[in-house]
This record gives sequence, structure tokens and C-alpha cells, in this order.
Amino acid sequence: MFEDIAHYEGRLAKICGPARSGKTEALVRRCVALMENGIEPGRILVEVSSGLAAQAFRSRLREAMGRKESADKVRIATARELCVEVLSREDALVATNRRPRLLSPAEYNFFLEDMKTLGQPVRRLRKMLEFFYARWSLLEDEKDWLEPGEESKARAHAARLLEGYGAMLPQEVAYVCARFLNSDAGVSARGSYAYVLCDDHQNLSHAEQTCLCLLAERQLIVAGNPNQEISRRGEHPYARGFVEFETLRRNVQVFELAQTYGAPEVAAFSNALCAHGAMDGEIVSKASEGAVHPCEDAIESDVSHKAASAPCVMCVKWDTPEDELNGLTKYIRMLADEEGEGSEGGICVVVPNRRWARMMQRMLEKRGFAASCAPVAGGIGGDPRELKRAHALIASTKLALLADERDGVAWRCWCGFGNHLTNSDAWSGLMSYAERKAISPLEALFTLGDVIRDLGSEPFSRASVLAERYESGRAFIEKNANRKGFALLRALDAENLFEFCDVSALMEGDESAEQVRSLMRAWESDPVFPDDSRVVRIASYESMTGIEADWVFAIAAVDGFVPVRDAFEVVSAEEDRSALTNEQRRLFYNAVSKARKHLVVSYFAKASLELAEQSKMQVVRVRAEEQGLSDKEGLKGLASNRVAIVRPSMFLTEAGDARPGSIGGQALLAQFGLN
Repeated sequence: MFEDIAHYEGRLAKICGPARSGKTEALVRRCVALMENGIEPGRILVEVSSGLAAQAFRSRLREAMGRKESADKVRIATARELCVEVLSREDALVATNRRPRLLSPAEYNFFLEDMKTLGQPVRRLRKMLEFFYARWSLLEDEKDWLEPGEESKARAHAARLLEGYGAMLPQEVAYVCARFLNSDAGVSARGSYAYVLCDDHQNLSHAEQTCLCLLAERQLIVAGNPNQEISRRGEHPYARGFVEFETLRRNVQVFELAQTYGAPEVAAFSNALCAHGAMDGEIVSKASEGAVHPCEDAIESDVSHKAASAPCVMCVKWDTPEDELNGLTKYIRMLADEEGEGSEGGICVVVPNRRWARMMQRMLEKRGFAASCAPVAGGIGGDPRELKRAHALIASTKLALLADERDGVAWRCWCGFGNHLTNSDAWSGLMSYAERKAISPLEALFTLGDVIRDLGSEPFSRASVLAERYESGRAFIEKNANRKGFALLRALDAENLFEFCDVSALMEGDESAEQVRSLMRAWESDPVFPDDSRVVRIASYESMTGIEADWVFAIAAVDGFVPVRDAFEVVSAEEDRSALTNEQRRLFYNAVSKARKHLVVSYFAKASLELAEQSKMQVVRVRAEEQGLSDKEGLKGLASNRVAIVRPSMFLTEAGDARPGSIGGQALLAQFGLN
């Protein structure tokens, strides 16, 4: 069937099948066939779910082509990247009167503070915004759902703020793009690519699916599996658009992949989850009629190799999180040593949250590994209201100002640091003042100091605060305008910040502020792993779409982490708990299915009560345990300590007979002389 897909010449096609049935491989082969038939690589577009998926697809295409230059000319991007690309066209800028400068998550917080000046209750405001985002994702015209009153006021205020920033919300970019492509003004942008191939089509919103359809001139092929639907960062995937793809369009060729590839035990374990909740078991039942084929680089049977003799699927039970991290990293060290240099890149550790990612990274580094947790640690946090907690955010804002001194979002952030309201009241006054003067807020800010001096008073309340912030920002720009590379990072006070480490590693040392800013924006929005086979990869469940590994370790697999604790909250409605559990099951299913050769699901039995509460584990019960006090603590004897008893993830139980029995962590280590 792969050959049929590779040489399919019809207008529309849909590829469906369970996890590891070769959906992505089919798209790779279609790309190769197109280029072998003389199609210019630049006329081919491959849509993927994330930067990681793009990185993985590019690697597979290079390997399949054997010609790196041709493979690198194929456009591989996320739907959001493509929408920004379209809206950056000159005709789109004119038609929409919008600039696709997207707010980062940290910048979005300033937008929320400015929205609060409406005086609406915060919870009500957030719900309204979420409602807007859901309607936009469904590509529903605002006049059909926007109610007069509070909703209309909130929408108008959001538009006013974004116009003042010269920016766009990530949640609206596909909506704006689809409307542009569907308009008379967007006729020249339609059909920008001859061939459009969409991987994991079920993860796209309805607006994004529409954009991809309109960008295809000759052919559109979509691949997906509704059981692998993943929502990232509050997005609104429209799996129905994939499920009903052939019923909503004419002359669609459907290719159903009924075979799975890789370790049969991994396929059986992951597919067993599809019998529960809202999962579509029919997809798996069709696949079960076909054979399960080992990978081309099948596991060796030489028992003299410890890695080769390991079970394909293994559940490991540890006593505490500390035991798990310590023991698993010993085991991984042994595996890598057995397999040899370069095998580290085939190891992926799936973690439940950022805290576990950093703990795992530190432990791996103690074992002598290079490890990256970029997909989990990406993004800039901190509290802009407290300068001591906003070092990375301030450095990022300084970088944005140096890269573009007319960046309205950067100036808005710069003017808000160190104030408990981020100076949102002063910024509101600036916007009203700018409207009275018929100028932009940015122009008003640039001239504010002169106006205050000429008038001898403030033109609006707290104007002097913004004027002072602008002057300090202007002084910083003038002092550091010519800084480059590592000297630029030093000027930003960013050279030792964790958030800039991955970007620093990619730099040569002579990059301009614009180039460093581009690297930083990519790290914030869609981080990727270092292109180095000696690096162990640490990923979140959400980031496992489009990637795979020889060894997948799903660690800390306890209730409260996967599924998250909200799935157990009795105060929530049953419908909400069920929906969340279904979402979490898809995350788990997708992640564990990505093991090409070996899958290890690891969990622990107990944790300190403080750690359990802080990290939101689902606690079964609490008990007191006696601990020995060491001489180092200045005491000897026993002390009582409260510990939380936790359960392994409910999804392990759902796997039924496909789940292997658990082996104790210490017993596992003893098998290989590691304890």
C-alpha cells in the first residue's frame, strides 16, 4: 500500500491507521516520489504538529532521499507557522490591517493584565476569552456568536489592545488566515503549494484544516488517527474534520493501513488502551487483522547483549521517586554503554511535568550523559511584578527591543516590570491619549517625555512612569545597539540563565540581535532537541507527537501525573472528569506507542507528603514512617515522617492482559549487578 500512496495522483486522499502503522512513512515516500518525478521541492508542503515533528520528518526525508540538499528544500512547518507566513504577505497585511507578530505565553500575561482594566471579574473574563478562542478555531463568523454587552466590550477591548501592540493572539492567527484566504483579496495566496501533505491531521483546528486545504493547488493528502488527538497549549483540535474527511468532500481516496510495525508487545500494550473511554476501538480491530512486523533494524536476539535481552515492554516499580530517578539512570547508563556511542539519541524519557524533567536531566548528567529537556522546559516563566523573579523575562524583552526598537509588545512589557498591576492603568491612559491625538500608542510613548516637559504636567494619570521607563529602555538600546553574539547575551544579563542555555549552544558568536531573537522565539514557541545522536532526549507527553525512539521510558507513571489529578477531583462534574481522562488516555497511548523496540513504564509507591502535594499526585492515604537521623543532622535515633501512598497510573490497569507484570526496581538492578 505504501507504493500506491507514494504514486497516487488524485486530488484528495486520506491515510488512516493505528499508532505505528506507517502513516508518516507513507508521507515521506510520497515526498520522495514527487521529487523523483521532477516536482520542485519548494512546491511541496508538509504540515506537522510541532517543531520536534518537523525535525523528525526532515531527518527521515534526508535518509530516504540520500540527498540532503533536495530534502531541505521541502517546506516542513506547523500550521501556525504557515498561517504567519501567509499573513506576512504584503497583500495580507493590507487586507487584514493586522501584523502577525504573535504574543508569547509570557507576553500574553501582559495582555491579560490590560484586559482586566475592563473591570470584569477575572474568572468571567478568562471564560469569555476561552469562548472566543473556541469559536475562532471552529472558523465561526463573529457576527453569528458575539453577543452584545460584556462579550462585545471584551472583544472590542482585545482588538484595541492588539492593534496598539501591533500584534496578534496565537489563538486567532488561523481564523484570520482562513478568512483572508477565502476572501477576494486572498486569491493570489490560495494554492501557494502544489502538493500539501498533512501529518496528524486530527490535531489541527477546523480553521487550520481549512487553511491547509486552501493552500493546496493540485493535491491534498491527510494522515491521522483520532485516538492520537493531542491538544497542546490550550489549542482546539478538530478530530471530526479528519474522521469525516471523505464524507465532507468528493472523490477522496481512503488508504487504511492495517499493519503495525515494531515490537508486537508494544503495539499490543498501547492498542489495549483503545478499548476504553472515548477511544475508537474499530481502528485497532481493523489493524489486528493484519500482521505486526518488526522494525527493519529489528532487535537482535544475541543474549550476550544485555540491552537485546531486555523485555520489549516492562513495568518497573520503585519505592520512592528518588529511587526511581537513581535506579533508572543507572539502567540507562548500562544500556548506552552496551549499545555504544550514538545510541543515546535513541533513548527518550517521557516525564509528567517540568519539575521531573529537570530532576531527570540532572541525574542523567551525573551519570555522564548529555541530556536535553527543551520540549518540557521551553518557555519563559517568572512574575513580571517582582523583578527578582523575572530575570529571564526582562532579558528576553531587552533582546526584543534591540532586535526591533519599534516592537510595541516589547515596549508594553518593558513598561510593566516591577509594578503589582504591570502599570496596566497607565498603559490604558496612554492608549486613550493616543486616540485623542490620532496617533499610535507607540508614537505617543516615544514623545511622552517631551510632552510632559512642555506641559509641565502629565497628560494622563501616571504618564511620568511610562516616560521614565521609555527613557531607560532608550538608553539601554543606544548603549548596546551594536552588541553581537555572546557579548549581546552578557549585555542582557542572560549568559547564565537556564532559559538561554539551549539558544546559547546554537550560537556561533557573531549573531545579531535579530538572529538571536529569532532563535529565542523558536525556543519559546516550538523547541527542538539538539541535532546530536549523543544526547538523551527528555520529552513531555504532549510533545511526543511526530517523534519516536528505540527506547521509551515513561517515568513517574502514577495517578495524579497521568492522568492528572483534576481527573479525580470529586468537586468536578462527571462529564468534565470523563473528558479530561479521555484526553489524558490519548496522551498516554500516543507516547507509549512511540517505542520502536523497548518500552519501560516506571512508577513509585510512595513520596514525601510535601512533594506529593506540591506536584499534585493523587494521594491514596497518608501514613507516618520512622526515619533514622544521621550524625550529619546532629542527632541520632528515629523521627516520624509523613509519606503519601500513591497508585500506579490507572492506564496500566486498563491495558489488562497486555500489561506485563511489574518487576521491582531493586530486582531489576540486581539482574545486571547495578545495585
